[in-house]
Amino acid sequence: MVKLRILLLLSGLLLALPGQAEVSRALLDIHERLYLEQDGGAVFSDATVYEPILVGAFYESRDYQPAWIDPEYAGEMLQLLKSSEDEGLNPADYHYGELLELREEYRKLWSDKDYLHAKAEVLLTDGVLLYARHLIQGKVDPRTLDSSWNYARRDFVPAQVARNLADAIANRGVAAVLEGLKSDSGFYLLMKQQLRHYRQLAADEQFSPIPEDVVLHPGDRHRNVATLRKRLKQMSYLASNAPETDVFDGSVQEAVRQLQRDHDLDVDGVVGKQSYQVLNLSFSDKVDRLRINMDRLRWIRQELSDDYIVVNIAGYELYYMRNRQLQWETPVMVGTIDTRTPIFQARLRYLEFNPTWNAPRSLIMRNLFPKFKANPRYAIDKGYKFYDGKGAEVEPLSIDWNAYTARTFPYRVVQMPGPANAMGRVKFMFPNSHAVYLHDTPSRQLFSRNQRAFSAGCIRVKNPLELARVLLDDPSHWSADSIQALVDSGAPQQVVRMQREVDVMLIYWTASPTSGDRIQFHHDIYQLDPAALAALDAPPRSSGYVQ
Repeated sequence: MVKLRILLLLSGLLLALPGQAEVSRALLDIHERLYLEQDGGAVFSDATVYEPILVGAFYESRDYQPAWIDPEYAGEMLQLLKSSEDEGLNPADYHYGELLELREEYRKLWSDKDYLHAKAEVLLTDGVLLYARHLIQGKVDPRTLDSSWNYARRDFVPAQVARNLADAIANRGVAAVLEGLKSDSGFYLLMKQQLRHYRQLAADEQFSPIPEDVVLHPGDRHRNVATLRKRLKQMSYLASNAPETDVFDGSVQEAVRQLQRDHDLDVDGVVGKQSYQVLNLSFSDKVDRLRINMDRLRWIRQELSDDYIVVNIAGYELYYMRNRQLQWETPVMVGTIDTRTPIFQARLRYLEFNPTWNAPRSLIMRNLFPKFKANPRYAIDKGYKFYDGKGAEVEPLSIDWNAYTARTFPYRVVQMPGPANAMGRVKFMFPNSHAVYLHDTPSRQLFSRNQRAFSAGCIRVKNPLELARVLLDDPSHWSADSIQALVDSGAPQQVVRMQREVDVMLIYWTASPTSGDRIQFHHDIYQLDPAALAALDAPPRSSGYVQ
């Protein structure tokens, strides 16, 4: 209440200011309501102030003098807010529609112009600040979608924001500041370009699925091939000047094979059920998918260090970035729908060659105990050892298996190093509460599958020894030959600590780039896109109200 009394005293001084005094009075009145009301909708009956703390700090710092006094520049800001749709965002979130209506109302009315000016001031300032927040953090708060999310979010300091915005307006530099907040990564820029492309297609053409009544083979002549050719051109897999015929020739075959490579399908050049699913994803669906993943990329912008590993769960892919350049990549397996790989980040600390494996209790109950009970020799053949509560080893053949259920089984289960070990010959440790890490696997045949959600939550790496060599980056001690010799020797577990900082980022992108500057769309294996899209399309969340 002390601060509110100070604000009321200031109102007397504002009356003496020339030119903009009445607008300033209206701004002060709006500011007071930001302090008094706990509902953003109560400040204005038809618009919500989403950044009341920042807006309040901004006008308080300038003694409630209006900032957008140049109509031409304010008009430029309206166009800037409209251009937010190029970033996959919604101009309506930033009061674009309300501001257009206020401009028309201001032109028509003789009375209440000072209040209309003040209202437009607050909404334009709020829109610019909210747009800046969304460019930095993303619109959707991932913590509301996933409890495992632990990526940091950079927040705003109100006093600093007030100074920066005032300077930007004075120097007509707001557009440059917002441009600097946008991601400049090649992936983001590619998605932005593809967003424009598919929006234009959606506006210009009515989407027509390719009929799926026939499997199309190279050499076929069929009426559906002409539609297939058109779709391949739209997706940039076939040259725009390619002939429009109904013949499935070599150029179409190669385009189909490339599409299949990009979308985790069997690469056979034949258009069947899986290929139709990719080809018949509508333009509007692709627009939504791109918008979702552009926002997901904004969620992690503050976490990108110079060296990091990215595991794209939805794409079954791992990328190692060194000095922010792609150094190496490999296919991976991820958790099943029932045992999902969580989305989080952690620091890679050490590698374990020839590791042991302490089987999690949940996996013993669900998977291992039934196998042990059915055939106790299975435990011996696969290198499992059992330990009681005192740490004493217990022979599996001496256990009365009929005395226990999966839930009452009392022993700790450890798998010894060897070719059958569930971790394979190396694992990459980034300690976390989920007990999830990268590792080798004895089930290497599963990498031949295009959809690879097979694990209990960890990430299985196709070429783990090569990843170890690349990460350790020490040819004199850890060459490919020396690593291979170590794992072949069967030596006991050996820990090698990382000598530099490498972050591991587990993310979920249902769209990702290809080597040919195209976008590949992945199956939404965990069905996370619908909730993300609903949050992206919902009204913005307020950052909190002035206390």
